[in-house]
Amino acid sequence: MNTSVSSSPTNAEHKKNFDNAPLVEVTRTFSSPVSRLWDAWSKEEQVQQWWGPEGFSSANAKIDFRVGGKYLFSMKSPTGQVNWSTGTYEKIIPQQLIVCSDQFADQNGQPITPKEAGMPGEWSDSEISFITIEFEEIGTDRTKMTLTHEGIPLSVHDDCVAGWDTTIDKLQKLVEVN
Repeated sequence: MNTSVSSSPTNAEHKKNFDNAPLVEVTRTFSSPVSRLWDAWSKEEQVQQWWGPEGFSSANAKIDFRVGGKYLFSMKSPTGQVNWSTGTYEKIIPQQLIVCSDQFADQNGQPITPKEAGMPGEWSDSEISFITIEFEEIGTDRTKMTLTHEGIPLSVHDDCVAGWDTTIDKLQKLVEVN
């Protein structure tokens, strides 16, 4: 697995806050070593166990975990609607940082608009958002993770925060040391 460090856009370049698209930020402390969180974000079989808000499932997760590599994840709602997301890994610093683009896609990984995916809200012309995940060891078997999602319209911001919160609840159940 090539997880080379990219010299492309800096972390700060993907943490822009706009009135019409404020940053979605979620910080959580886990009773888990950073290595377990890293694996949960970088290994397909683990992503499938936690991806999506409470009540959602993920039957598909394809990951080419390297700078320039792509991912394709599915998320099935309790009503049976399946949404797909794809993106490209822009920056990877092992066990410290992941920065990737994010956009809606069809099941083949071809980008589609949020409207085509059935999403409400006033999305930007590019319809590409960015996700930054930062990991910080804060003691033995304790890790602080901060997730920032840039490019989410104000009209769906609170729903996105709630979705990430319950998604991270599922991640926490998977990685925490008992």
